Formats: sequence, structure tokens, C-alpha cells
Amino acid sequence: MNLIPASSHISYCLTEGTEVHDEAQGIVAASPYFRVTISPLSSGLHHVFSRLAQAPCSMRWINETICAVHEESMLTTCYRYLSSLMRHQMCHMYVTSETSAVPLATLYPTSTSFQHKWINIRPEQQYRLSRFAYMHRGEDGLYWLESPLAHAQLNVQSMMVAELLYQLGTAITSRELARMLGEESLDTVTGVLTLLLIGNFAAATTDDGQLSEEQDATLRQWEFHDLLFHSRSRAGRHNNPVGGTYRFLHQLPPQPVIKQMQWPVTIQLPQPAMERVQSIEPALSTVMEKRASIRKYDDDLPITIAQLSEFLYRVARVKEIYTYGESELTKRPYPGAGATYELECYLTIDRSAGLAAGLYWYDPLKHTLSLIREPDKDTERLLIDASLSMEGDSRPQVLITLAARFQRVSWKYQSIAYALILKDVGVLYATMYLVASAMGLAPCALGLGDADLFARLIGSDYFQETSVGEFALGSKKHDV
Repeated sequence: MNLIPASSHISYCLTEGTEVHDEAQGIVAASPYFRVTISPLSSGLHHVFSRLAQAPCSMRWINETICAVHEESMLTTCYRYLSSLMRHQMCHMYVTSETSAVPLATLYPTSTSFQHKWINIRPEQQYRLSRFAYMHRGEDGLYWLESPLAHAQLNVQSMMVAELLYQLGTAITSRELARMLGEESLDTVTGVLTLLLIGNFAAATTDDGQLSEEQDATLRQWEFHDLLFHSRSRAGRHNNPVGGTYRFLHQLPPQPVIKQMQWPVTIQLPQPAMERVQSIEPALSTVMEKRASIRKYDDDLPITIAQLSEFLYRVARVKEIYTYGESELTKRPYPGAGATYELECYLTIDRSAGLAAGLYWYDPLKHTLSLIREPDKDTERLLIDASLSMEGDSRPQVLITLAARFQRVSWKYQSIAYALILKDVGVLYATMYLVASAMGLAPCALGLGDADLFARLIGSDYFQETSVGEFALGSKKHDV
């Protein structure tokens, strides 16, 4: 580890919830989740970690304290232990200016994969912010710099740091940054840059001003939103609460287990004779082998209301409503995250024997269709978009739009709510494929739809309920 002069502006501080105390085997640092023993101890190490238990320690003070007792050889050991504390989220580091002890920015590790590698900032070297780094206001009201490439987050605590981040949008040296930021010294700018590079939010550039990530074939194929979504909905690169935390319990009421019907024109669908269906159904292995996306339809004999009724009944009906704890839940033919069943089925009928064209909502409890609107230019737009998604081969006889009532999931789950919704879409797609294949229909899952248009069509709040998937269905040509 190279200890550079600018380290005088960087300090280490124990993270809240961490305690350091003497025990027989050495100094022990303990948090609610981890325990690190610092042993064997020299007099210098003992002094440093005893002081750290009481107050933040600057790198300059740490270095001078250890060197004052002629223990220069223990510097590496000292920083190895500090690295361990940081990796276990028991310690963080911050940078100050020459004129104030108030932090300008603080680096908080967020996983045990964090690597505390010291960076030697060279005044003539250009640096640049990663395209994956982003700053946002957190629920705590503070401003945070984060990145899916990082195992840490940076609390931005000054306008100077925010301006520095803006300037790092292009390749620039620390000396140029100090000049552009006016009164701030080169050492202070270097300290902030050091935290950015340790956190993996920025990096040194090549001679042509490019970052190594821009030459990385793997990273080039990740879009910002995809990599961010992946990293934040999986454990490993953040320390946010994850899973069924019920964070809105006793604060907000959960959405009703069944969407309340709001359209007066209702069509009762015939209930299929499931015993007969099961007696003549092909084997699961047969259905799976012949499952395929089919984009051609028999428009001389379009899908019938009886077929559509059987399909919806087998795929999406409510089989049972029950209570678990303080939650009302349902059982349905397909598995759903925490049995929340946030997905709703809306049908845009283009051609069907027994059903008029229009946009309908399927009530999974009553097994009915409610007419939302008759055909118009907006329902036509849904069908055109679906046709384009199927490479323009044909128009679906029935377009099933899967919409999510998002708060059904986010009321219970934290960090993973939207990821669970997309998994539910995939599970329902698979169920639809198997049932359609068993029934001899033509199924095709689609990859894209206009969520804004759909929210307007059903009269919903985009942030409360809108489309997350589309599925085309129709009668199959005999030669397909």
C-alpha cells in the first residue's frame, strides 16, 4: 500500500453500531453482524485502534503515531486491519478540506467484496467518472453516489464534490480540477479523487481519454439500467434491506387481494368441465415437446369464447382466498411471489367467435370479462404494436396484456419487488404456453409494449398499475 502525501485529508471512522474494546486476545471490533480480532498488538497498533474507538483518525495521524514509536514495519499490518474493518462494514473513510473538519464526502463499504486498495493520484494523469456511476437523493434526504460496479456508496456532502463529479464527465487531471473548482487545494481534490477511485466510481483513462470499461467487451454490452437493476435486485453489491420486510405494515393499507371491478358491462364466461379436460389432456412431456411460439392464425375459424374461457380458467383463475398473518392471499394455477398475485389479465379482442371486439378485464374470482372500451384508435395501436413485436407476420386474434398492481408486491417486499414481478410474468408466460399448447391454440409471448398507452386505456395511474408483459393468442392453422 502506497501512502501518499494527500492522505492527510482522509480519515477513518468507526461505523455506527461498531464497538472496539480490549480483550485478553487483543483488541476486538464487533458489530451486530461481524467480529474482528486485532492481534498480536504492538504499542503503536494498540494506540491507533484505542483512539479509533473514541474518535476518527486521519491517515496523517495514524502514520505519524506508528512511526513515532519506530514501528514503520507495522504500517502495512495497521492498514490490513483497517481494510478488514471496512470490508465488514465496521469502518468508513471520509475526506475533509484544509480549512474545515466537516466531511466533504464519505465512502461507506456495502459488501464484504469491497477492496480497500490505495490509489496513487498523479497530477498529470487524467481521470473520468464511470458511465455506470449515478448520484441520487436517498430516502434519508442525503445525496449518494452509487454504481453497479462498486461495492461501496459515497455520501456527497458538499457542492464542491458535486461540481467535481460533473467535471469528471470528461477526462481531466486533478490539477485541472483544482483550477476549475477555484479555492479548493490540489490536496483536497486529490483526496476526493482517491475515494472515488477506491470506490470504483471513477478511474484513470488511457491516453485518448477512454476508460478501461469502455474497452471491455463484456461491460460494453451492459446498458446502465439493466446492470443497475441486476445489481440492486440481487444481494452482493449493496446493503439495502432485502426481502419480505413489510416496511409499510401499519403505515399504508395493502392493495385488495382482488382488483375491484369498475366497469359495468360484464360477460359471464362458461366454466370448463375440468374432469373431462384432464381425462383427454396429452401428457406434460408431450405438451412441452410441442410447445412453440406460433404467429400464424386460422382466421376462418378464430378462437371461440369457449376456448378463451377454458384458457383463462386454467391459467389465471382464483382457486381460493385465504388469510396468512395480516395479509389476504389467493391460490391460483401458477406460482406467484409470496402469493401476492399482482398480475391482472386484460384482453384486447380483435377476432373471436362469440365475443365482440374491444378491450376487456378478466375477473379471476368471478370468471367474467368486463368491457372497458369498444375498439378505437388506441386499442388498434395495441394490436399494431403486438403485430410489430411478432415481426409483422399477422395480428393476434387476442392480445393478453399482463398488468401489475405494483404495490401488491412492494408493500411486502423491499429491493426485489420489481424483479419478483418480472419473474411472475415469466412464470405466467410459461403456464400460458403449456395450456395453449395442450389446447391446440397458437401462443406467442411478446417482448415489448407501451406501458404509458396502456395506463391511459384502462384509466390507471402509471405508478400504480400498468402493463409489464404481453401475450398473443389465437386459433392455430392446421398446417402449423
